[in-house]
Amino acid sequence: MQYTRDRLGELLLRAGVITEDQLLDALAQQQISGGKLGQILVQNLAVDEDVIARTLAEQKGLEFISLAMFPIDREAASMIPARVAERSLVIPVGFRDGSLVLAMADPLDVEAIDDVHLRTNKTVVPVVATATQIQYAIEKFITSADAFEGIVPADEADEAEAPAVAVGDEDVPIVRLVNQLIREAVLDQASDIHIEPGAHGVRVRFRVDGVLHEVMTAPSSARAGLISRVKVMAEMDIAERRRPQDGRIGLVVNERPVDMRVAALPTPFGENIVIRLLNHEASQQTLGDLGMSAEHLEMVEKFLSRSYGEILISGPTGSGKSTSLYAALMHLNSPTRKIITIEDPIEYQIAGITQMAVHASIGLTFASLLRTVLRSDPDVVMVGEIRDVETAQIATRAALTGHLVLSSIHTNDAPSALTRLTDMEVAPFVASSALIGVVAQRLVRKLCSSCKELKRLNRVMLTDRGFAFDELRVKSVYEKRDGGCDKCHGTGFRGRTGVFEIMPMDSELERLFLASAPSEAIRSAALAAGMKTLRADGLDKVAAGVTSLDEVARVVL
Repeated sequence: MQYTRDRLGELLLRAGVITEDQLLDALAQQQISGGKLGQILVQNLAVDEDVIARTLAEQKGLEFISLAMFPIDREAASMIPARVAERSLVIPVGFRDGSLVLAMADPLDVEAIDDVHLRTNKTVVPVVATATQIQYAIEKFITSADAFEGIVPADEADEAEAPAVAVGDEDVPIVRLVNQLIREAVLDQASDIHIEPGAHGVRVRFRVDGVLHEVMTAPSSARAGLISRVKVMAEMDIAERRRPQDGRIGLVVNERPVDMRVAALPTPFGENIVIRLLNHEASQQTLGDLGMSAEHLEMVEKFLSRSYGEILISGPTGSGKSTSLYAALMHLNSPTRKIITIEDPIEYQIAGITQMAVHASIGLTFASLLRTVLRSDPDVVMVGEIRDVETAQIATRAALTGHLVLSSIHTNDAPSALTRLTDMEVAPFVASSALIGVVAQRLVRKLCSSCKELKRLNRVMLTDRGFAFDELRVKSVYEKRDGGCDKCHGTGFRGRTGVFEIMPMDSELERLFLASAPSEAIRSAALAAGMKTLRADGLDKVAAGVTSLDEVARVVL
């Protein structure tokens, strides 16, 4: 194939993508500050980089690909070093008839094509992709591939002799591998990293928007060092492999502070590691950012306007309870209120609020700290989780003595929170007097606004997902597009939002609770009083085009 030395500006001008004035301005800026012309045009908002890439592909008769949806071959990506890829903004993405497929932001860069050909000794087939996607792919594939280099195969059974790599040893291969995994997780906006040893390797998965995705399989030879490195970073005992352990890591990744909670569980093939990445943006969310309807938002604000009583947030692990509690604290935070929290651990620091951490090993439990806190004249107390009888009883009684108490509890829905308090030996007459209301919640993925598709609703679409035909009274709903788009990285979803079930206490619910009625009777009374279920709130978000039927069915059915 013959490559001609066309100029990017001339091609874009000829295609009508930019004006002559825009080109002259960009060229003048390039003369002063240097840099690539395409990047300058994008920075000046003269043209979108996706338009540049597609125009270049069309003008040169090349294929345009979206790396968000393209299955990148890790073997191909590892054929050139990261410094070469970053310098020329190129990445090998696969093989085609014995040739190397090279994604390029600038297919006019003949020198880059020649360089890759000389390094790999393969014929190069250039394709075009956006600069942003190539940079992301370099971080994800080439840097992680480089991290495997130099890992020496070790005796898998002799895990006790795995080297305890110091935190500062950044040139050690296993250190580069762990750092790259964390960097990838931050780039992917993952909430968790799962490192799972098996018989034939170590599987690594990320949880993104609540769904697990496999990102790589590390060789068995890397297992001992990988686990030891994470445990050293989390200040855990690397010699203890028979008992579960917890730890914490604090790093700065791409100039962004990242806090991580680490849990290690013993398995027959080595310790299973879960790293939870804490989202600092969650601490800045307001009640209006949670995805509540206007009706639900008004109810919660009314709960929080009370001077005393107990408000419970319920749901399983990973349902956003902590985010909702922090949003409530942000709503209440003011110079006129003394707010104290008891957390395990403190996830986000909030100015103006006194925060305390649980340390069970030295006797600082939720219950013992709560007793101390109540002697410190608080107006509002947040207990991270009600998980035992003593904490439940003290928190509930505190709500009757002039304190507004916020906490979370693990139940499947709002009415079940009442029976859960009874199980924790809280007297019904105490709980019914203290409780203001219960907020049950789940998280659903939001449809990508750039690629979601409108489809006509029919009976089969509802019944196949477990809904009745009359539950959703709209003619059309939005669904995710197969393959997604660049902006959602091919998933069809971007971000998450909450679905809620809010149950305020009223006289009828108090009567049933005092009579030790089952949760179904309490649920029926709450529905009769107008409570909207998680299912109904989810379907309202489907009708509004926020999420899909499949998402609601996955989360609430």
